[in-house]
Amino acid sequence: MTDHKPKSPRAQEHAEMLREALSRPGIREVMEVYENWQKADRAMEPYRLAVKQRETIVTTDQANVG
Repeated sequence: MTDHKPKSPRAQEHAEMLREALSRPGIREVMEVYENWQKADRAMEPYRLAVKQRETIVTTDQANVG
């Protein structure tokens, strides 16, 4: 016997909206294209981190009191 928690109203609403959207023509294809773009975008993250402008923090042990 599996322990199933009842879905929250928000989760039920989300599931219903998803079912309705997927019943429309072309939505599955659009979602597939979007998922492929997300994968390609995630693959670019190491490059973005490598070329990101780094902040330069300058410290001193002297107070510029004048």
